[in-house]
Amino acid sequence: MDTLLQEPQYVYDPHDVRLKELFGNKDAFISFLKDCVKADWAEDIDKDSLRKSETKFILQDFSKKEADIVYEATINSGSRRVIFYIHLELQSGIDYRMPYRMLLYMTEILRHYYNNADENERTQKDFKFPAVIPIVFYSGSQQWTIPTNLREMFDGYERFGDALVNFNYALVDAKGYDDDSVQGFQSRLLRVIMMFERAGDAAELVEIADKYDGDIKSLTEEERRIFNAAVDIIRTLYGSEDTSGLDKIQRSINEKEVSGMLSNLIANEKRIREQCVAQGIEQGIEQGIELQKTETAKAFLRMGLSVEQVAKGTGLPIEEVERIKDELS
Repeated sequence: MDTLLQEPQYVYDPHDVRLKELFGNKDAFISFLKDCVKADWAEDIDKDSLRKSETKFILQDFSKKEADIVYEATINSGSRRVIFYIHLELQSGIDYRMPYRMLLYMTEILRHYYNNADENERTQKDFKFPAVIPIVFYSGSQQWTIPTNLREMFDGYERFGDALVNFNYALVDAKGYDDDSVQGFQSRLLRVIMMFERAGDAAELVEIADKYDGDIKSLTEEERRIFNAAVDIIRTLYGSEDTSGLDKIQRSINEKEVSGMLSNLIANEKRIREQCVAQGIEQGIEQGIELQKTETAKAFLRMGLSVEQVAKGTGLPIEEVERIKDELS
């Protein structure tokens, strides 16, 4: 059978989760367009208009593969609409049908837009489709040898030239980046995660995290959440023992957040007591305070703090924190 027509076996990859989290951050995504896709028009994107589409585009021919990330935005102060389709190619091998697959997804996106447009407007002469920008993010080890345009999939394309339907997709190969090439990235989060994608084992991941310690500590609250999620996935993949070197860094970037949460815990405990006393309510005060301590303990454990640290910070017994940790596991 022609290998071009074989359906590659889809395998769920946790990398998919952390990359979707990464590109869910607007600053990281715009940095990705500017620094990886090298799109000069990315400067004109109206950041406030940028949003992820909740529509799922699933093709019958590729039922095991759904469109990965679809972003919508306007540029030039709302005068132009653009849709970004980002395909995450995370298999170890490469799929030679990629230009054809991208064509099908782009067609589905345009059809969805047309079907949801106003019936009167879409029949007018000045009706325009939004620009659809196809992007492939590749993190496999095999060299990408697939054409980045559709035309080369046609037999005799050299002869027929412009008579053939064509488009080019942007290819971002994660393995093509190193310390020097990511230094100019506008997003610290993108810089760190892109280097994580290069790592061959747990030891290299820890080394990268240590090298980019300054960037990691400078992450915003939302960026820290995404970084922590990535580390949790990495820990699941490689095991907590092999990735123990990440714990120190993860705890370090969470210190400010932990401090804030402890202040809130103390303030809320005082507030709960004052409200209950003012209302003449005695029963349930302690239960409410204990419930808040439990929720705070869960948050601390998700951040990577040890049982002893959580017990000390919340005032809960170590046995209770261990029980909470087991529930989370």
